[in-house]
Amino acid sequence: MKSIIPQGDTDTCYLCGAWATDTHHCLHGSYRKQADADGLTVHLCRHCHTLLHDHGVADKFLQQIAQLSWEQRYGTRDEFMKRYGRSFIV
Repeated sequence: MKSIIPQGDTDTCYLCGAWATDTHHCLHGSYRKQADADGLTVHLCRHCHTLLHDHGVADKFLQQIAQLSWEQRYGTRDEFMKRYGRSFIV
């Protein structure tokens, strides 16, 4: 599914604006397939994607953006929590 997260130019990294080559699932692990089905992805450059996976840089930020986008498009925070098991917004 196409991402529901507003990104503008999909050829650029969501985080730094450099040329993007990777698609990142903002909610990962056991929720990756659901995140893909719900369009919770962003385009990242290789550098930012590596930093995210190796060091967690911007991971919580992207999880929160994904949740807010999901809630705006699909339903309430309670519904999000039922689907994804928790809220990423404190």
